[in-house]
Amino acid sequence: MTSLLISSCAVNTASSAPEKNRFAHIDGTPAYVLIEPDKSIELLNDHIYICLAEVEGKARSIKTPMKVVGGIYGVAGVVALIDLATTGGVLSSLLIPGMAVITAAGWVTYASADAVSELSAYKNLETCLEEKDYSVVFFFEDGN
Repeated sequence: MTSLLISSCAVNTASSAPEKNRFAHIDGTPAYVLIEPDKSIELLNDHIYICLAEVEGKARSIKTPMKVVGGIYGVAGVVALIDLATTGGVLSSLLIPGMAVITAAGWVTYASADAVSELSAYKNLETCLEEKDYSVVFFFEDGN
């Protein structure tokens, strides 16, 4: 089964991959750019290259802090949980649930950094190309 996520500038519905003679596929992404008859393919490729370079830096600036913060909270939470569980005491039974939540939140942040970075990169790529007057379509092929 396939699904299509389309920008506001593009067609509203589609049931198959964009036509190869009308859209240029950006390798390594689900993005397709409408080939404008009044613009050259070389110019389109130059704009794609420029936008990909811009997007790469922005994606890295999102991913690294999320992994660092998530990892620190995750590891600190595990250490604190082990300490609370082994030392025991009346307060440990009150503190363990809170620390478990903090630990889980840290690991979720760490694990989601790649997905957030990827989605941000696609959105930034779309924005950059639309600022250069291109229509961008995202086509995600489902494995079902």
